[in-house]
Amino acid sequence: MKGLSGVCAMVISMAAVGQELLPNGDFETYTQCPDYVSQIDRATGWSRPTEGTSDYLNACLGVPFSLNVPDNEFGYQAAHSGDGYAGFYCFHSYSEVTTAPDGDHEYVTHALAAPLTPGRQYTIEFFVSLADVSKYAVNDIGALLSMAIPTRTDEFAITGTPQVTNTSLTMLDDKTGWARIHGCVIADSAYAFITVGNFRNGASTVFAEVPSNFPLIWYSYYYVDDISVKEVPQPLLGPDITTCDAATLSVIDPIPGATYTWSTGEVGNTIEVDTAGTYSVQLGTDGCAASDTVVVNLASTIVLTLATDTLVDLCAAPTITIGPTGLPTNASVQWSTGEHTRTIEVAGSGAYTVTASAPDRCSSSATITVIDTCTTPVYVPNAFSPNEDGINDRWQPVWRTNAEANIELTVFDRWGQVLFASTGNSPSWDGRVNGNLVPIGSYVWKGHARDPNTQVVRQLSGHVVLVR
Repeated sequence: MKGLSGVCAMVISMAAVGQELLPNGDFETYTQCPDYVSQIDRATGWSRPTEGTSDYLNACLGVPFSLNVPDNEFGYQAAHSGDGYAGFYCFHSYSEVTTAPDGDHEYVTHALAAPLTPGRQYTIEFFVSLADVSKYAVNDIGALLSMAIPTRTDEFAITGTPQVTNTSLTMLDDKTGWARIHGCVIADSAYAFITVGNFRNGASTVFAEVPSNFPLIWYSYYYVDDISVKEVPQPLLGPDITTCDAATLSVIDPIPGATYTWSTGEVGNTIEVDTAGTYSVQLGTDGCAASDTVVVNLASTIVLTLATDTLVDLCAAPTITIGPTGLPTNASVQWSTGEHTRTIEVAGSGAYTVTASAPDRCSSSATITVIDTCTTPVYVPNAFSPNEDGINDRWQPVWRTNAEANIELTVFDRWGQVLFASTGNSPSWDGRVNGNLVPIGSYVWKGHARDPNTQVVRQLSGHVVLVR
């Protein structure tokens, strides 16, 4: 029931990060400019689910003290945004009350652009302003999500529990500005409609008298604007991770400008972790929080064991078999020779490296040096230049596989005269005899070397050229 002097307006506006699911939540689009009360259906998509006379107000009318914005028959209030909003009674009486009456509870209803997805989180928001003409303010106005329009054939309260309410329960008594009502909802059904109004019956409606310039009006009327329903985006971290080194955890397709807070206390789209554990990230959106979790497992490393460096006489046996121990059954093998078998046959001196990897383990490598004692293990330079330039100033044979091997050397001139003789693990000749450099030329040397570890003995002889 309503004449031109009795409308209750409620404003709802919601701001969130996802795509807007409520068309015309700002009441800007209309099929026809309102020119009388009870014309909420002129706001595109909006309707009144009961016999209540919910109103549509818009500046398109341009006639003060009517259904105009900002000055209308219920007071003066600019829209929260744009030029239009809705209005409704929370309750109405013709005389002063101590308990709110059950009648004249009014609502506005609209279909969502698409049903909500159960299990997903949504942020719902709207704005309300108490009309100047109101004698009473209430402490709660709610938004009800439903599968179907919650219709009634009278003007009494809709039976239902709104998912979003004024949780502060402070009186919504602002007549000059807009009060925001906001909530986060995890959908438990595929809700397709939203309805806004006072869902408390008369006895449970909490109200308070507020100053008014209209002493003979006893009702509570609200404007409502900018109703919004948006999904809260769920941050995604992807599948659990098994890694061998530090892992990079990243939000998949992060929202530009959004704040992601990790369970480590770090903030950002990406973090580095080097310990096993469960990590979560939370996206905070206008009071709503969505999160995702990922488990990081650190895989164990394959323990490879190769024999120590090996001396072999490849003259006695043309090849030697080498291979690691400790390989998992599902390991793959890569040798520095290019082979992929677990063991290989080698026929020469050198360093051989094997790398093993497995799907559930960290790869590792090991190296073995094979030394062929069939060829002399002693390196003897065939020339040197004792000119004191710091380069090749001394002649020094070296047992390559054992720096502690004993080497005995004697150097002769062409007539067989001994020029130099030494025994030790690092004998060297500076090209002098009795402190004097010998002439440029070729000199004969001979001797023997013995490795105390292997007892291998090598007879040595040859020529060395002295140059300057």
